[in-house]
Amino acid sequence: MKLWLLDILACPIEGCKSYPLKLKIFSWETQKEDFEKVFEDIQKKDLFFLKKALKDRITIDESGSTVKIEDEMTKEPLPLKDYLKTFAEKLDILTTIEDLSGTSSAQLVKKALETRKEKPPASLTPELTTSIYLINWLLYRAEVEEGLMICEKCNRWYPIIETIPHMLPDDLREAKEDKAFLEKWKNNIPKKILNEGKPFNLK
Repeated sequence: MKLWLLDILACPIEGCKSYPLKLKIFSWETQKEDFEKVFEDIQKKDLFFLKKALKDRITIDESGSTVKIEDEMTKEPLPLKDYLKTFAEKLDILTTIEDLSGTSSAQLVKKALETRKEKPPASLTPELTTSIYLINWLLYRAEVEEGLMICEKCNRWYPIIETIPHMLPDDLREAKEDKAFLEKWKNNIPKKILNEGKPFNLK
């Protein structure tokens, strides 16, 4: 599952429909080495790997009087001021994530979120350019292998298995399979879900 999906996924249960869902990441489909390369790019302030991974997906036009940016988040060229509004909205997606995978990915998410604390720049800075590439890569290239999405309103949970989010209604879910998932990842799952989660728990 790509992280950008958190921007559109809501609890599917009729009468709830809560948004956003919280995400616990247990493992990544994306290779550990790729996260390390991205982290190295950030540390060295060299975007070689990120630019290669996002080739032709990010365009920064500085030829006119106003900088225009087009990327996976906007799908169209936007003046910097307008782009930054979309950028901030998409960045909020990362606040719903807890990375429990034990890889350097957690450091990258933390680094991306540092951007939220900074005042929006009036011009395109090297730091902003780095953040644009990093957040595009995290949202649209990195992929979760196994994880758990939680609706804090109705206390339902939805597993991510082999990169696929399983968001079935209660009557179509299998108790045996769901409980096996909870048992497998119980050390990373909140006690409230283990004991009271819907539609199944380990209590």
